[in-house]
Amino acid sequence: MKRNRAFTLIEVLITLLILGILGLAFVRILGTTLHATGRINAENELLGEVQIAEQIIVSKAMAAWYLYPPGTEVEFNGGATTYNALAGSSTWTVGSDPILAMILPPKKPGGGCTSGGPTEGCYRLLAYYAFPRIHYQASVGPTQQLQDDPRNDDTWVLMEFRANLYGFVPDTTCSNIPVPDGSFSGLSGRLLVEYVQPETEAPNYTIFNVQPDGRVVLHLRMRKAIAGTTLKVPRASQPPLSLEVNARNFLRGCP
Repeated sequence: MKRNRAFTLIEVLITLLILGILGLAFVRILGTTLHATGRINAENELLGEVQIAEQIIVSKAMAAWYLYPPGTEVEFNGGATTYNALAGSSTWTVGSDPILAMILPPKKPGGGCTSGGPTEGCYRLLAYYAFPRIHYQASVGPTQQLQDDPRNDDTWVLMEFRANLYGFVPDTTCSNIPVPDGSFSGLSGRLLVEYVQPETEAPNYTIFNVQPDGRVVLHLRMRKAIAGTTLKVPRASQPPLSLEVNARNFLRGCP
């Protein structure tokens, strides 16, 4: 009887040991699976956000009447949300800084365009530009701030700026195109998308490539650090997400 009980006890201990090993393996597999699922979900979220941002920018560029060419210096108003934090200046230079600036045609040609009145007849200034996420956090009030995420403070955000061009109507030679000179007081930039990978982190990566003939090539990469890993969309070995668009209304009506 003692031998049988001793043998049974050993069997129980061995069985418990095997179950413990199997349980530990299961927990590790489950943890790995959950981590992989979380990574995939986070990558898909980044991909969805960048695709929406690209479609917004492309749709506006496609409708543009004018695209400010490389070398053009633009200034909106010197406010924090339009400040070129990358260069430490209120001025942006198309082609050198990450900015795309354009003029959209009136929503209703021949309509009114007055400050405080109807604006459907206004030509409209629209710009997209990038600066560090940490600068955005310092530039806006508490209600507009993003979730605190110091691991990603060095990533960029893409901003959008809009303004009506009161009083502007192209002359017969289209030689009077206004260049933003800082006169848009009281207006702010607004956030389009966060977690944009800085241009300096990848070769041959320029967010906005503007051509003099009314073409725009848009390149975007996303980066986000989460739980001990860094997500990149697309992967570092892959080219950036790119779209090319022609401004269909480019200088329409000009000789």
